[in-house]
Amino acid sequence: MELPPVELPEALRGANAALQRIGVNAESRAWELLQQVENGASVEPVAKLKKAAGLNADDLERLLLWCAARQAMSQVPSLPVEDNVRAQLDQDLRQIHAINGSVATGSYPFERAAKIATLRRFVAGPMEWEISGIPRSFVLSAAFPENLRLLAFVTMRLGGWAPCFFMHVAPSPRNRALSVPRQVLRAYYRMARSLQLQPAMRALVAHAWFHDPAAVRDNPQLRVLSQPYTEHGGLIVTLDPAPPSSGVITGNKQREADYISGKIVYRYGLAMWPRDAAIRWADAHPEYA
Repeated sequence: MELPPVELPEALRGANAALQRIGVNAESRAWELLQQVENGASVEPVAKLKKAAGLNADDLERLLLWCAARQAMSQVPSLPVEDNVRAQLDQDLRQIHAINGSVATGSYPFERAAKIATLRRFVAGPMEWEISGIPRSFVLSAAFPENLRLLAFVTMRLGGWAPCFFMHVAPSPRNRALSVPRQVLRAYYRMARSLQLQPAMRALVAHAWFHDPAAVRDNPQLRVLSQPYTEHGGLIVTLDPAPPSSGVITGNKQREADYISGKIVYRYGLAMWPRDAAIRWADAHPEYA
């Protein structure tokens, strides 16, 4: 489906004119440049272009996001994802150039936005996912016998390390819904239905401090986040201790104080939910559609 021409937003015209002065067409370069962005790497071409055009702030990044999103929107109707995910993606692509906060090259918000604009990251309410795999290095991060449980589960239940949906927490304000159990379960439903539409995907996987059973014990409101893995055919194994940068000290002053003082220490929990178990759960819970 080809989209009708849309006038360039006024806020992006300055950056577009700067690129035109150096002979660069933003529309023809945006997808290629943003598709390279991965884990903070491969942003050098964007940084060089920004310098050559004499641009500061994040005007160039927003222009590239707008151009890539326009190309992505024509592909949204045919994406193998659950209907609500598709609708949210379409909405996000239309507004991605106006995202709040800085999206400067090299930042996490820029990486996230670049992946959404090039259809490599998908939103399911307070959670998001990318297509990735389980790093084999996690086996070394798990103590005995957790490492053997991890190996056995990947081999016998998942049938391999990749590809999987790798879950992430959505940024504010969407992440506020993590405190609402029904919204969390709706997000899992959307991801499970999307798994069903992509037969090659082996599992839904997450790597987070809030999947540590000790963290759930001390923070009962987190239980729903681990529920699919612990109660509906998945598995959680604990890995290395989670550093403050993991988000463990965010949003709770008491937990922050206890963590910094060393009173509590939580580990990363690797949570894995096989596709067949996730689909069975979704079939049994149409109320989350």
